[in-house]
Amino acid sequence: MGSEGNINREELLNKFLSRITPREPDPLPARTTSLPESFRAISAADYPALPVSTELEMKIRHLQTIALSIEKRKQKSSLVKKIDFTKFRVNYSLSLNSAQLTGVISIDRPVLCIAGAGSGKTRVIVHRVSYLIETGVDPQSILLLTFTRKAALEMLQRVETLLHDKNVGKVTGGTFHSFASYVLRKYANLIGLPPNFTIVDTSDSEDIIDLIRTELKYNTKDRKFPKKGRIYDIISYSRNKQSTIREIILKQFTGLEDRIGDIELIFSAYTRYKTASHILDFDDLMEVLNESLKTNRKFREIMQETYQYIMVDEFQDTNAVQNEIVQRIAAKHRRIMVVGDDSQSIYAFRGADYENILRFPEVYPECTVVKIEENYRSNQYILDFTNNIIRNARIGYRKKLFTRNQNYHMPVVHRAYDQEDEAVFIADRILELRESGIPMNQIAVLNRADWHNRYIQAELSKRGIPYVVVGGFRFNERMHVRDVVAFLRLTFNPSDAVAWHRVLKYIGGVGQVTASHVISTIQDSGNQFTFQEFRKKKFFDELYDMGLMLSKASQPVYALTQKIEIIRDFYEPLLKAREDDYLQRMQDIDVLVDLSKKYKNLDRFLSDFALDPPSRRVADQSTPLIDEGEESGKITISTVHSAKGLEWYAVFIPHALDGMFPSNRASDIEEMEEERRLFYVACSRAKEELYITLPRNIYSYDAFFHLPSRFLIETDKNTFVLDNG
Repeated sequence: MGSEGNINREELLNKFLSRITPREPDPLPARTTSLPESFRAISAADYPALPVSTELEMKIRHLQTIALSIEKRKQKSSLVKKIDFTKFRVNYSLSLNSAQLTGVISIDRPVLCIAGAGSGKTRVIVHRVSYLIETGVDPQSILLLTFTRKAALEMLQRVETLLHDKNVGKVTGGTFHSFASYVLRKYANLIGLPPNFTIVDTSDSEDIIDLIRTELKYNTKDRKFPKKGRIYDIISYSRNKQSTIREIILKQFTGLEDRIGDIELIFSAYTRYKTASHILDFDDLMEVLNESLKTNRKFREIMQETYQYIMVDEFQDTNAVQNEIVQRIAAKHRRIMVVGDDSQSIYAFRGADYENILRFPEVYPECTVVKIEENYRSNQYILDFTNNIIRNARIGYRKKLFTRNQNYHMPVVHRAYDQEDEAVFIADRILELRESGIPMNQIAVLNRADWHNRYIQAELSKRGIPYVVVGGFRFNERMHVRDVVAFLRLTFNPSDAVAWHRVLKYIGGVGQVTASHVISTIQDSGNQFTFQEFRKKKFFDELYDMGLMLSKASQPVYALTQKIEIIRDFYEPLLKAREDDYLQRMQDIDVLVDLSKKYKNLDRFLSDFALDPPSRRVADQSTPLIDEGEESGKITISTVHSAKGLEWYAVFIPHALDGMFPSNRASDIEEMEEERRLFYVACSRAKEELYITLPRNIYSYDAFFHLPSRFLIETDKNTFVLDNG
């Protein structure tokens, strides 16, 4: 008899019937769990203590004092009783809970709104903008700063839907960088900036640094020198932290102590290069705006009178410069509301300072403090678990999230034998979720680091489970797209040396030295696209043709879309000569043409493209074996940093070993606290089911990890179920 005869058909029938019969709730898991001896025997004492300097200890105690002081403040509920909400178009009292409502109506004083994960902070901001407009505030005096353009647009669209009022479009809303770009260009003459400055992104900045690095002969092989990306990180981090290159290297990059002088020299040359080319990088936008507010009294007064009502979303993610910008604009009227959650401050690596939100009551002692603790995302068991994680933090505001969602799934901690076994468990559970009707796009695997998912990707591919990896090359990072945008930038700012270096590579016989000569000639000639100085050179004809094209595309009679089409026609044969798949690449240029149709101004298009590029991504992904016509999307695989602000029905967090999560790079208590917040953010993305997995051990090239994450050991064991495989 074949293997088919061994099938238990009654079991298959029961499985089939269970899928067409309403699912009965699983019994509530016991609130106590029988822990294996290996888990039960581990305590916090088994983990190495982290150093805490006297200075850091004093800072932590001071921040604790500020946090404790706000617990004594009562929310001003008396304000709510004095307002007749029936006179408004929006029924604020019915649309919001009491904490949210207090944050919305407190419009004439500073407000610190501490909004826990999933507590509806966006709802607060949307209704506050609506309430301001309904009370007669001029929309043009409202400034809403966010960290993504998408967030600002969605918020303002929701306000317009609430009020059915087109005047909402007069509210200034956007990212810090887009706001800076707008006001710096508008008031360029007042603050001494060339009005045709262009903005370079991180990749361009790294290329400038690489050019300088080569010019200074730091690219020789006789002695190792940091690459352009690392140098840029050091420079950018020092600027965001308002520290010197020396201070940052001595604290964060100790292996480069003997290179401090060299990197300082590169930074100096980088600054001069940008000035000569009339370009600003991302950090320049913040620094120039901040310095102009500080030193230019007239500009500062204009900003303060124009923007009298300020709201900042995700305030815990601001850096030192952004914090100063906000404080300087708000200094006169002090009608500022910051919204955020110190427990979700996870971007220290790019300069974000969690102290900004913690010290807000110190800057504004008269502020109203609102804590929003009702959660609309996760079930109570997940909240009990995440509350426990963050309760052990030494730094931060105390909050206890609760929900009316009383569903029954407790978090599960699964201990696997090895990484392959861990991946099998995750794939098995994903298929079970799929069978129970959970859409694939409601499931995510969140990693502390990219490489933590390599076994998981292999297992998903083997099973034919479709997934997408968040990341990869963004649309604006594609070589051919960057080429066309470089040409376009030159029609706006002919002094843009970065763009020139990019396009001159297409002319044979023009190397780096000649390119620098061509650029100097352009800058010295008043930015004319004439190259008569090079008429005896072999490459003159090609250079002349490029100049003719740029001169034509620069003419104001052409609309933005027409300019790109002129550039496209010139660029296509150049691309064809270099790339076999040029036809496919040219389709991306057509996308660029379509995107440009939404813009009237070239400067706005270039600014948006640099600051908030199109979101189309080329992601490494599996070739799904399952018919996608029957699937609702794909599993998401993402780092925790990229997952902030998102949510899924079920979340898997792999590699929860100490040294993996938290990372073994956390060298002091402050860095470990950020790791805790990162773990908290990962866990709080789950709405109904949360799985934390860990192999028994992992060998790294320089370490052996076997202890469970200290965050699990510190957490009340009654808040999760331990599955020991």
